[in-house]
Amino acid sequence: MTNGTEKYIETVKYLSRLYDYINAELFDNELTPLVITVQADDKNKYYGWFTLKKVWKENAEDEGAYEINISAQYLNRPINQTAATLIHEMCHYYAKLNNMQDVSRSGTYHNKLFKKIAETHGLTVECVKTIGWSHTELTEDSERLIAAFVSNNPVSMIYRTPPVKGGKVSTSSTRKYICPVCGLSVRATKTVNIICADCDEPMREE
Repeated sequence: MTNGTEKYIETVKYLSRLYDYINAELFDNELTPLVITVQADDKNKYYGWFTLKKVWKENAEDEGAYEINISAQYLNRPINQTAATLIHEMCHYYAKLNNMQDVSRSGTYHNKLFKKIAETHGLTVECVKTIGWSHTELTEDSERLIAAFVSNNPVSMIYRTPPVKGGKVSTSSTRKYICPVCGLSVRATKTVNIICADCDEPMREE
């Protein structure tokens, strides 16, 4: 790769433009500006996250800004899936700005209020046994919205290979597979294609 830093900056800018577009089209510009980041999830478990505190500041006196992160190792997914993740986190932001309790159990369980928010902002929602109404995908209408955005903004993003625990590659003959939705893990002695029965989601090799 040439100009990797520039491509990384382009990736963040692309996601920021997508955020602004979704805010206008699905949230009536109700969401105030925040910081869009691209960071790796060391657990290889989350597609993205929203911070409940204003974690970004210009100086000690600055009130700060919230963060929505899109996990760097999952940016190679189709743009519709990345957009669904972004909208999902924007729904959490919407709940925060409106003092709505949309999660419980230390922020891991998505309740029916989150389901309602998501369904009114361009997502379909399914319940996952361990983490509630958390599995979200674009509706047909929001798929058309994202297609319109992409037609004017061709996808230009890079992604990061998943972090390796301990800083080195394991020499073990076993492989660990993790469900990206609920975090369930299994081990296999060879490469396999496996789906989490609870989430109906392909499991990823760690």
